[in-house]
This record gives sequence, C-alpha cells and structure tokens, in this order.
Amino acid sequence: MRRFGIRPGRAALAIAIVAYVVGIVVALGGVGLGTSRASADNEYQYGGKVTICHHTGSTKNPTVTIVVSQSALDAHLAHGDTIGPCPDGS
Repeated sequence: MRRFGIRPGRAALAIAIVAYVVGIVVALGGVGLGTSRASADNEYQYGGKVTICHHTGSTKNPTVTIVVSQSALDAHLAHGDTIGPCPDGS
C-alpha cells in the first residue's frame, strides 16, 4: 500500500470502513422489500382503487383484505371497514 502513498494502518482502516458500509447497505437492502406491498397499495389508491380491510361479520373469517373502487369507499367505511390491509394479513 505504500506504493500509493497510503500508510498500511490507514489502508486497513479504509478497507474496514468500506466493508462496514457495504454490510449495512446489504443488510438494509431487504427493508425495501417490505414496502413493496405499500407501494402497490398507493398505486391502487391513486389509480381510482383503494385497499381496505373488509369486515365480513363472519366469526370464522371476520376480515379480508380487498381492493375496491374509490366510489365504493364511503359505503364500506360506513359499515366499519378500514383503509389499508387487514392487520392479520387475511
């Protein structure tokens, strides 16, 4: 490393810092995968469709995630449905 004008100790430190930063970027790279669902939901909401958690009234399957038109949203909200996917993933 002396050939490039960098002392060996500093070169090792620079390599360690780069490796650390690359490790963080790789580790956080998967975080974006979790937001792909939200991104798809936003596309529905801005394209005239909305993702809602529909409350069915059934004891066996009380909720289900559905996509409805923007014009049907008020009717669904009036009987207790909520905007966004159901928390239990159904």
